[in-house]
Amino acid sequence: MYNVKKLLLAISLTLSFSQKLEPIDVAMQDLETIIQTASRADQRVIVEDFTGLL
Repeated sequence: MYNVKKLLLAISLTLSFSQKLEPIDVAMQDLETIIQTASRADQRVIVEDFTGLL
């Protein structure tokens, strides 16, 4: 019975975190949508990339 509880806990934790998106992925999807919308409207989009590289 103890092993079944551990298994159910592990499965529930796995399923709860499996659909979590990284914040950078969400930001990239938003940026892609903005660029596509601007392209369709024949507008320009200025994007600055701050990578922190020296």
